[in-house]
Amino acid sequence: MKRPFEVRIVLVRTIYERNVGATSRAMSNMGVDKLIMIAPQCEMTYEAQQTAATGQNGLQNRTTYASWDEFMANEPESIKIAFTARDGKGRQVRDIDDVLSDVKTNAPQFQHESDEPYTIHLIFGPEDWGLAGEDLEYANHCACLPTFGENWSLNLAQATLLGMFSLRKAWGGNRTKLDGGKKRRAPQGIQGIDPEQTLKTWIEEMGFDLTKQRKINAFTVLRRMLLQNTPTKKELVILETVLQQSIRKLREWKEFKNRER
Repeated sequence: MKRPFEVRIVLVRTIYERNVGATSRAMSNMGVDKLIMIAPQCEMTYEAQQTAATGQNGLQNRTTYASWDEFMANEPESIKIAFTARDGKGRQVRDIDDVLSDVKTNAPQFQHESDEPYTIHLIFGPEDWGLAGEDLEYANHCACLPTFGENWSLNLAQATLLGMFSLRKAWGGNRTKLDGGKKRRAPQGIQGIDPEQTLKTWIEEMGFDLTKQRKINAFTVLRRMLLQNTPTKKELVILETVLQQSIRKLREWKEFKNRER
């Protein structure tokens, strides 16, 4: 993309608060902060907060408009992509991937470089019948999320997640760094047990030279294989016991061989 973009989720006449909460959680997964509601048909209570779980930001900071007129008067200029599963008169519906590719390649807003983010509104209708024809008059594009089974109807929160995922897949973003990409935390809570040091001692007793600075050696490989998945305390104790006993046996054998000389 030649310029940055800001994604805003728009829920129109939403009926169930649990879907609002689940959408807020999905937004936190996809790096989207701004949730907009137009004429919601539900109140936000503890159920919405509970469903949002660790993704409360969108829910707590949502903007609510009474009508499309109020939305248009207060929201910035944008490209509006409306999601609908129904084709018909006035609905030239394309797969979301096609729409996103079209916007990226042809929309004049993205054909010049700029530091100012441009707004993209992803619009989703109510759970019963989806967006009405009057709603689609405000959209620049009508998109659908492809399905592959007999049931083509998606839950609202699932649809918002898939819509945001499709956009991130096509246009990118700052991908979350999972635990595997971060510095591994040493196991805690087992006094007197240091599986890394015991593993290193065992490898050295086996005759491997770990003094050379290499990214990959016997220690790094076995540490990754044995410890990367955060073993339980019981598993660590068993591993420690096996390695310590092996170390003792190796040392006894070395002492025996030295006495024979």
